Amino acid sequence: MRRILLVAAVLLPLCAHAYSDHRGRNIDSLEAVTARFTPDRLAKASVQEKTDYALACRDLAWAYLQLDGAKCIYYARQATAIAQELDAPNTIFDMSILTGQVYWARDQFDSARVYYDRASRALTQVQERWTNPDTHDLEAMQSRLWGTLGNFYAMQDSVEQFTYYYNKAGEIFEKWEWWEDCSVLHRNLGEIYLDYDDLAAARPEYEQALRFALMSGDSLMIAGANYGMGRWHKAKGHTARALKYLTEADKYYGDHAREESVGRADTLQVMSDSYKLMSRNGRIIAVILAVLLLSLAVIVLVMSRLRRIGRTLSETSAVLDETIEELRPEAGGPAQQIHLTKREMDIARLLMEGQPTKQIAANLGIGDETVLWYRKRLYAKLNVHSAAAFTSEMHRLHLV
Repeated sequence: MRRILLVAAVLLPLCAHAYSDHRGRNIDSLEAVTARFTPDRLAKASVQEKTDYALACRDLAWAYLQLDGAKCIYYARQATAIAQELDAPNTIFDMSILTGQVYWARDQFDSARVYYDRASRALTQVQERWTNPDTHDLEAMQSRLWGTLGNFYAMQDSVEQFTYYYNKAGEIFEKWEWWEDCSVLHRNLGEIYLDYDDLAAARPEYEQALRFALMSGDSLMIAGANYGMGRWHKAKGHTARALKYLTEADKYYGDHAREESVGRADTLQVMSDSYKLMSRNGRIIAVILAVLLLSLAVIVLVMSRLRRIGRTLSETSAVLDETIEELRPEAGGPAQQIHLTKREMDIARLLMEGQPTKQIAANLGIGDETVLWYRKRLYAKLNVHSAAAFTSEMHRLHLV
């Protein structure tokens, strides 16, 4: 998040309040101009000379923003000192925000806040003196400060504050149709919410960033928004969709040589991670399928074995039934001596008490089928076919 916000911290001011070398000179020529203004000469200089010196320092501060933070701060302070003497709040505002950004990039947030407060006071002076009915430049300054404060509070994890300032800046961006700024702002929000693991809040911000980027037609904005959408889908585990957006981002980054080294490297890294994730997921799916197929084979084998066991049990049961039937005395035949084993007696007593099969099995610690088999055997020995007849016969034969 820090990297993207740093990019936005530079982009927002440039878009809203673009810097340009008012003299068309390079850094060396500008430094040659400022070097002629010794402290003694500067003290005796005319208002015009001091204005020229302040403008040269301002241009040097902007020129050194990406090259040398210390020199950027030095020239910004020089320009601010003259602007305070000449009562020029516009320059104070510009240099204060610039200095704050340098400290912000160094993580010196307390120092950055001091300069942002100074920029806010200078903007108040500008607003109080504003008489032009065209408020374009004034609102550009306002949106620049609010966008910068939004970035600042995002780094402080102050959700209420950064959303407040981003929304204020966004209203102005949309009013003047600064679509590039709108895209950067919403992409920033998407990055922040993604870092907070709030994926539900991040997605609409990335979608807005892409919508505004397409409206702007700026390929760098489109690349950044696609990159954000790719990151979101990667975080959701949508690898194929992530690669689609990241491939689109990589295509647009190719149009920007300066940003390509950073933006494309990040995009390719996420793409690489996504391919690795797809490969890993493929291996996991292959293992799962193999396990499922093996499980299916085991289930089929077990079911086949159970069917064979079932047929064997059926055949055994039929043989046992025939054997039990053979135990029944012949009708009209001589009386036979009935002898019951200990297990048969135990089951007989429980049957006479009216206990069901499952309860008898539980009491004796045997299976339900075993109880049923013994019941059939007992009925056969006593030549009965019901529980009532069995109980009656047991009493008649004095077997209990």
